[in-house]
Amino acid sequence: MAKSEPAAASDRVAAAADELYGAEPGEFTDRRKALADAAKAAGDAAAAKRIAALRKPTRAAWVVNQLARADPDAPGRLADLAAALRAAEQAKDGPRLRELSASRGQLVDTLTAQALAAAGVPDPPSGLREEVSETLTSALGDPQVAAEFASGTLTRAAQWSGFGLASFGGAAPPEAEEEAEAAGAADEAADGRRTARRHLRSVPAPEVSAPARSRGGTGGRSPAPGRLSEEEQARRAQAEQERLAEEAAKRAAQRQQALDDAERTVASTAAAAAEAGAEEDQLEAEVRDLEQQLTQTRADLARARVRARHAEAAERRARQTLDRLPRPE
Repeated sequence: MAKSEPAAASDRVAAAADELYGAEPGEFTDRRKALADAAKAAGDAAAAKRIAALRKPTRAAWVVNQLARADPDAPGRLADLAAALRAAEQAKDGPRLRELSASRGQLVDTLTAQALAAAGVPDPPSGLREEVSETLTSALGDPQVAAEFASGTLTRAAQWSGFGLASFGGAAPPEAEEEAEAAGAADEAADGRRTARRHLRSVPAPEVSAPARSRGGTGGRSPAPGRLSEEEQARRAQAEQERLAEEAAKRAAQRQQALDDAERTVASTAAAAAEAGAEEDQLEAEVRDLEQQLTQTRADLARARVRARHAEAAERRARQTLDRLPRPE
């Protein structure tokens, strides 16, 4: 049974994508145009349009695509590690998380080296290596990046900007840690007050003679040598309590300051990332415009060449006709 037209178009686009993202980036634009023209000539305008819309990959994205082709198991290894990290995070299994976090770094380093070797760049610039590593790391936390990596159709390097265990299975988010520290400081202050109260209760009460107890006072007698009065004991215990509370409050203030600094840093880096993303989008739009202009210019050049050949043929025919005409004597 013949395939339906939509299925055939989908197969044509998939085959084109597989060829384009596997080829050298320098060949991408010309080959994309050829494949789109072939689809259009075959009467498949929808497939031609989709093929023409395929985006040229950046160098780093192309390198990662070569890894997916050279080692089809690589995306699965990352997916398995991501699932294990999520499970450990949900179980709040700290030792397992630390173990998997170490494995994550080792796996990303290994796959980065594999990708660069598969792409024929074993000694790349540091910027390229970093982009490849960050893209592979992003595949652990971003399902879209993971899917494009698995299909070998990444078009741009990725950088994960999320936080927390759900992102990569690593350490807890910085803001969560600092909030916990601030809460811990408050707990320390409460512990200090409890310690002071226990200290107060543990100090033995001053001994008083029986006649003095019966009169409800000390009978004018001083405390026994070496012992503090009850009032002095309470004063010292209160001073200790206040000292502990003050120290705990200082620690809480320091941690709150650290939290505020971290929040400002996050806001600043997020703004910088947004600005960089906007600039990248603008440059990509300019590149697409230039590619379209180049395609149009090549089409104009092809038509001009056809017209030139027609004109040359017409000139030859005219000369031949002229040569056949009799010359006046």
